[in-house]
Amino acid sequence: MPFAARHRNDPTPQMEPLPDLAVRREKSAAVMASLQGRTEAEMQRRFDTGHRAYVAWRDSAPAAWGWVATRTADIGELGSSFTIPAGERYLWNFVTLPTHRGQGIYPRLLEAIVLAESREAERFWIAYAPENHASGAGIRKAGFAALAELSFDASGRAALKALTPGGGRIASRVLGLPEATDDLAQCWRCVRAGRGPMSCAPEQCRCDYQLPKSGCAA
Repeated sequence: MPFAARHRNDPTPQMEPLPDLAVRREKSAAVMASLQGRTEAEMQRRFDTGHRAYVAWRDSAPAAWGWVATRTADIGELGSSFTIPAGERYLWNFVTLPTHRGQGIYPRLLEAIVLAESREAERFWIAYAPENHASGAGIRKAGFAALAELSFDASGRAALKALTPGGGRIASRVLGLPEATDDLAQCWRCVRAGRGPMSCAPEQCRCDYQLPKSGCAA
C-alpha cells in the first residue's frame, strides 16, 4: 500500500478545468450520511473528532467525496492508528460514483482540497491499495509522490519500507510504524488472514479490500 505525500509548495499540477465541477466543504452530517449510506451519528462522530468532508459536485449533483483527517486517523487495512503532526493532513475514504468515473474528477477533488487546506497545513498524505490502479493514477496526477510502502514484515507486524531516499524515515515519523529493510509482504490481506507472506506477479495482484471475496485472499 503506497503512502504518498504532497507539500503545499510543490508545483501545482496542470489540469484543465472540468465544466460545471465545483468542490465544496460539507459540514452536514446528514448530507454525508445520505451520500455514504451510513448513519448520521457515525458521520457526526467523524466531524467531532476533527475530520472534514469535501464533496465534488458536477452539474449540481454529487459526483465524488472524501475526508481530511486533522487530528488522528486510522488505516484499517493495516490495523494502524496514528496522531497527525501539526501542520499536516491525511486524506482518506474517497469515493467517486460509478457514473462519474474516468472523467478526471478525483485528481481535481484532491487538488481543490490541498488548495483549501493549505491555509492551515503544509504537507498532505494519502494511501491507496496497490491493486487500485485508477486511484494511484489520480493521486499521481494530483501531484502526490509515493514515499514509502505500508505492509507487514516477516513477523506479521505493520511496517514501512522506503520507496525514495529518506521516504521511510519521513513516513515513520507520521505513522509511528517501524521502518523495515527487508521486503514486506506484497499481499497484506493474506497476512491478516493468517496465510503468511506471498508475492503476486507484477500487475496481477487480485486482492481487493473493497470485495468480500477476491483472488488469493478469498
